[in-house]
Amino acid sequence: FNFVGKLLGPRGNSLKRLQEETGAKMSILGKGSMRDKAKEEELRKSGEAKYAHLSDELHVLIEVFAPPGEAYSRMSHALEEIKKFLVPDYNDEIRQEQLRELSYLNGSEDSARGRGIRGRGIRAPPAAPSRGRGGAIPPPLPGRGAQAPRGAPVTRGALPVPPVARGVPTPRARGTPAVPGYRPPPPPAPEAYEEY
Repeated sequence: FNFVGKLLGPRGNSLKRLQEETGAKMSILGKGSMRDKAKEEELRKSGEAKYAHLSDELHVLIEVFAPPGEAYSRMSHALEEIKKFLVPDYNDEIRQEQLRELSYLNGSEDSARGRGIRGRGIRAPPAAPSRGRGGAIPPPLPGRGAQAPRGAPVTRGALPVPPVARGVPTPRARGTPAVPGYRPPPPPAPEAYEEY
C-alpha cells in the first residue's frame, strides 16, 4: 500500500495540516518517496549519506523538537493521527474529505460527488437545446486564450457591452419589454390549502 498520496493530500495540504495540528515535523522517506523515479535512482546510487534513506522501505519520519514531556505528548498525538492515514481503505472519510477539497481547489461546482469538471474552473459552454432534425449546430465559442476576430472588442473576463451613441437615451427601466411583442408571464396564483 503506497500511502504517499493519501498522506500528502491535495497540493500537500493534508500533510501540512497534520504537522500544524500535531506540532511535529513529518517527512516521507524511502524508496518511492520521490516523484521522479529516475532522479530517485540516480540519487540512491550516488552514495551520499543524505540519500541513504532511498534504499530503505517507504516510511514516515516523525520529529519533535520540544522539552521531553511535551515532546512525548506531541509524538504520541502525531502517531495516533498518522495511523489513520496508513489504512488502505480507498473510500474512507479521509479520502472523501480530500476529494471534496480537491474539487474545491479546482473550482468545481459539484463538490458533493468528489468529481468536478477538469481544469482550473474552466467550464464548457452549455449546450443549446435541440430543435428537432436538421437544426444548425452553433459554432463553438472561442476558448480561453483564443484569437478574437478582427475588429471585435477586447474583453477581459467581462461580458461585452454594446457601443452606445452619445445623446441617445437607453431604456433602463425594469419591466420594459426587450423584444417587441413580448409579454411577461402572469404572476403565479396563490395556492389555497383550505380546499385540501
